[in-house]
Amino acid sequence: MKVVWAVGGAAAAVAALVVLGRARSTAESVAAVATPAGLVEALNRGVDELRAMGTEVAAAMREQEERLSADLLAAPDDVADARTLRAGRRSRRAAADTDPWDVDDEF
Repeated sequence: MKVVWAVGGAAAAVAALVVLGRARSTAESVAAVATPAGLVEALNRGVDELRAMGTEVAAAMREQEERLSADLLAAPDDVADARTLRAGRRSRRAAADTDPWDVDDEF
């Protein structure tokens, strides 16, 4: 029975030391950040994280824009062909609308 109490006591001591170590580590990190140099360092890390996130978001936006453009827009060759076709239709319509014998009779 003494062995059980000894092992239980040792386990409780180890657990208490672990909890105290974590609390001390947390207190040290808070104390390090609470100094002016610590605040500057924390702000610099935050700014760096925001810049990295902005870069990732911009890259993702470019990829999405390229994907949407490829899916939704016509190919450049198709656009050129359509413009050529429309220009030909316009010129034929313009030629049909002009009557060489249509003279303005108003003086």
